[in-house]
Amino acid sequence: MMSQNGVLMRIYLAESTTISDRPASKYLIDFFMKSGLPGCTVYRGMSGFGHDSKLHTVDVFQFSLDLPVIIEVVDTKEKIMAILPEIEKNVEDGLIILQDVQMIKKIPDKH
Repeated sequence: MMSQNGVLMRIYLAESTTISDRPASKYLIDFFMKSGLPGCTVYRGMSGFGHDSKLHTVDVFQFSLDLPVIIEVVDTKEKIMAILPEIEKNVEDGLIILQDVQMIKKIPDKH
């Protein structure tokens, strides 16, 4: 197995966050697919709080859950840095983290 340098982009948002009148997670998944990134994962948290210090949690007494969402993509530094300006422009309320990583790509043989 050969490892390769890469960058992990992790985006923290509230579930209610929108971009262009669409849920931010759906907008970003479509954007990453169109940008040719190899994959994207969206995680929905059980609880958390952001810069506003308002706790968002699973609560049976709330009708509207505004849970934390984390979106992750990993690719080469060049590809992540190429899309970063568009992400920064569209994510108006959230946190974007970039982290250097080592990638080991495992793709099954197609027979």
